[in-house]
Amino acid sequence: MSKKPLIIGIDPGSTSAVAAINLQGEIKLLHSSKNFPPSQIIEKIIETGKPIVVTSDKAKMPSKVDKIASSLGAETYVPDRDLEQDKKKELGHGENSHEIDAAASAINAYNNMQREIRKIEKFSNELEEEKTVIADRYFSNQPIRQQNQENKEEQEQEPQKINVEESRPEKEEVDPEKERMEAKIQNLEEQVNELKSEMGEMEAENDRLRGKVDKIKEEDRQEVLKEQEITKREAKLKKKNSRIQELEEKLEKTEIREEQYKKALKKLSNGGELIEIVTHRTDQVPDKSLTRSEELKEKLEARGFNIRHVEEVEAVELERYAVVEEFPKAKNFRKVIDEYRESR
Repeated sequence: MSKKPLIIGIDPGSTSAVAAINLQGEIKLLHSSKNFPPSQIIEKIIETGKPIVVTSDKAKMPSKVDKIASSLGAETYVPDRDLEQDKKKELGHGENSHEIDAAASAINAYNNMQREIRKIEKFSNELEEEKTVIADRYFSNQPIRQQNQENKEEQEQEPQKINVEESRPEKEEVDPEKERMEAKIQNLEEQVNELKSEMGEMEAENDRLRGKVDKIKEEDRQEVLKEQEITKREAKLKKKNSRIQELEEKLEKTEIREEQYKKALKKLSNGGELIEIVTHRTDQVPDKSLTRSEELKEKLEARGFNIRHVEEVEAVELERYAVVEEFPKAKNFRKVIDEYRESR
């Protein structure tokens, strides 16, 4: 017997969850785990049935979910907007917020795909074929009927592929540095999301610890063991607070770096030029270069190099490079030498 078709909902993060429902809306899989890698998520799904659509609760499909869908050979369903918390609580259920989000994502897709599901059931009955086979053809934009079953009228009435995702334009050619910066931005966005998720978990843990501390404080303080427990939990709470502060600082720095890369990429796309920032004295200086050191600038400029201080140009600074809209022309080399000799 072939596997039953499934709609998959995934909630990615440091703690991930996966939910699977069949075409009757019944939950066949609901599982979450900390450090739940994509390979194990895929294994769980395949053990349960045949995935035909993969979705999440975000209007912008998370890269982790998109990669899992691609590995499974399934289509993606993207909601018009992020599912609100009240909506997720109404639709989903599970032992934690991650399972609730995953289940709500799958059920939301199921509710919005009723027209397509009815068509799959109709063609399955008419052609006496498994729903999985019909669903595969339907969602992969293949003819529902085989050639020996088709005629001109049926081809005209054949349903169109579900609009689960906007068609993607062909990938335009980009230079390697621009492509590297786009990948860096995506990586930073994922880091921000992971840091936010970890902060949320830490804050929830802090709330639970505060509740326990308050409860212990309200009870009989004459019991020595209770006093020791209070001290222990307060120390743990202090450590957790320190970790949250550390994560907040790291998140702030990551968001600043992400914003700089976005500005640089935009300026580069508008015709900006990528210029290296020189940090030490060297004989190998590019035709155009920048430095953050006024002293280094004077020394290299005196030797005839076309180098400017970063504050002399309008630029977006990165770590080793800056994107500049217009770089000044090189100064007259002979004049620079004369000025340098006079200064000595």
